[in-house]
Amino acid sequence: MILFFLARKVDMGFKKRESNSGELCMTTLTLPQLEKWYRKKLREKSKEFIKKAERSYKIVDHALKDVQSVARSLRDSSSNEDSEVEGIATRFAQKIDEIVEGFDIKADISYFGTEAMQAEIQHFIQELWGAGARWIKRMDKRHKGTIKQLDAYMKDLINAMKMIGKLLYEYSWLKDVERIGNRIETLHNLAFGREVYEESIRQILLKIQQAQKEYDKAKKALDEFKATSNVSEILNLDEEAAHLAGLLRMKLNTLKKPVKKFLQHDTGVRMTPAGSKALTDYFEDPYQAIVEEPDGYPGLIEGLEGLREAIEKGTIPLKDRLARRAIEEVERIKNGSLQEIQEEAKAIEAKRHQFAGSDIYRKAEELSLEFEEARKNLEYHQNDLIRLRDEIQRQLDKIQEFKERIESEISETFGESITIDIGETLEPLLAKCDIIT
Repeated sequence: MILFFLARKVDMGFKKRESNSGELCMTTLTLPQLEKWYRKKLREKSKEFIKKAERSYKIVDHALKDVQSVARSLRDSSSNEDSEVEGIATRFAQKIDEIVEGFDIKADISYFGTEAMQAEIQHFIQELWGAGARWIKRMDKRHKGTIKQLDAYMKDLINAMKMIGKLLYEYSWLKDVERIGNRIETLHNLAFGREVYEESIRQILLKIQQAQKEYDKAKKALDEFKATSNVSEILNLDEEAAHLAGLLRMKLNTLKKPVKKFLQHDTGVRMTPAGSKALTDYFEDPYQAIVEEPDGYPGLIEGLEGLREAIEKGTIPLKDRLARRAIEEVERIKNGSLQEIQEEAKAIEAKRHQFAGSDIYRKAEELSLEFEEARKNLEYHQNDLIRLRDEIQRQLDKIQEFKERIESEISETFGESITIDIGETLEPLLAKCDIIT
């Protein structure tokens, strides 16, 4: 007898923890065991509901067959007639067949399935009577008896729908019980996506490995070229130009807002197109603007003189402090505060022009582009792995959320303490997504 009990316990696969007093206090179930356990409990909870619902299902099934018999009667009574009126009866019969065939009576009875069938009955009645409103009034009077039969069968459906409504109201608590099953199914789907994620990680790591090789190769080629040529001087010119551009933006920053307002408002100040163009160009690309200007940047000075005139006339809506600072900056620029920057910028562009046609410049540009492309490609695939890692983490969070919710709902609904053993989770995959740079 003891051996039989132990065999049954092993067969169930349940793990039970005991309290100090020897009483069972917790059951640990794997997901397959949980699904089996839940189905058994659901059957127990749903027993009376299913028994009562079966009667309504049979009434609906019988009513549908009766409605379909009306379609047969309409076809049979008009099969030997060629008139348009009898053709209408045939078309109505075809529509009835179509609507009946579209009605799906679930084989397995559940609360949600019964709720869906209630809505389907209502839709069926609306669709059939919608078709009836179109065809019945055009049919021959000798079909009157058949239509009365149809009306009676439809009333049976309406009564069945009302019975189902009362049943659903009486057992509305069963909806929450069935929702636990939906959550268990979701938890199962969340927990068993390991193989898909492993393959995605493998594919991305292969791409990263290839991208890393291309990056290392491009970097080595660029570094060797820099070390064996005077390309460093060319590259320094780019750095110097970028530095001057930043310095120019900083110096012109005080004037940015006043110039914008000056160009947007009719201040009554008139200037040449060169002055207006200079104000626009200097606040879009100051480096290029100062290079293209003649020495002393006369276009910029003309534009800034117009700005100062507008400020002094009070035709620009500026706060006093900003207006005062703008006039001070205009005066500094007029007195040559940008002169040194302009000279350096023109010198850089002159050297660039000298190098522009050289093989060294072309080679440097080619290698730099290859290196940048390799760097972006490597970064792209690394970001793919980071995104996948974040997705796995979100999946793990959802698994934990559903696990805790199911355990809580089982305790509340069935009065039993269950611990869900997820088994091998996605957790180890997170380590595979770590990028070593």
